[in-house]
Amino acid sequence: MYFDRLLASELPFATEIVIAIWPLLFIVNHLIVRRSRAVDANQNCIVVEDRTALSRASQPKWMLVQVLYAAAVFTVSLYMGSAVFVFFGGGIDVCLICLLALNVQALLSASALRHTGAGEGTLKLSNAYAYRQLGSRLFGAAAACALLGILLAHLALFGGALLCASTATGYYRRANKAGRRSATDRH
Repeated sequence: MYFDRLLASELPFATEIVIAIWPLLFIVNHLIVRRSRAVDANQNCIVVEDRTALSRASQPKWMLVQVLYAAAVFTVSLYMGSAVFVFFGGGIDVCLICLLALNVQALLSASALRHTGAGEGTLKLSNAYAYRQLGSRLFGAAAACALLGILLAHLALFGGALLCASTATGYYRRANKAGRRSATDRH
């Protein structure tokens, strides 16, 4: 019964709306990230070794890659049928909603550091740590999506969990690469 309900998952909107939600979420996410970076640049309590390396996803080339990836996910999942579309099409929206929530939290945290007395001194973070932090937050979002997927028996939440975990894994790969590069630079 549970698996029948899971496979019968539906999205509350028409397919076109599910697809149209993605660019809106994508744009809002990038606007929040841009604002967060601007606010973060005006505080010096917590600084990152090389901020430019962390902004790769906001570069036009990588934004195009993200758009093409989403287009491919929507196209292939739509072609494959209802359950696959709910898993991947709904999942990519769920993943982007999770990213939006994490980016709002980052913006609010950066804003809080600007207040007098919020911190004293400076903490410099390595890029490897910053990538691991991003990955850790996304693994947390993936866990929340998976648990909600189990509780609510909905494929879009499982798809969101998979996509959040995949993105988190990518951040951990970048962290390992940045850590090796940093160790090489020290020697």
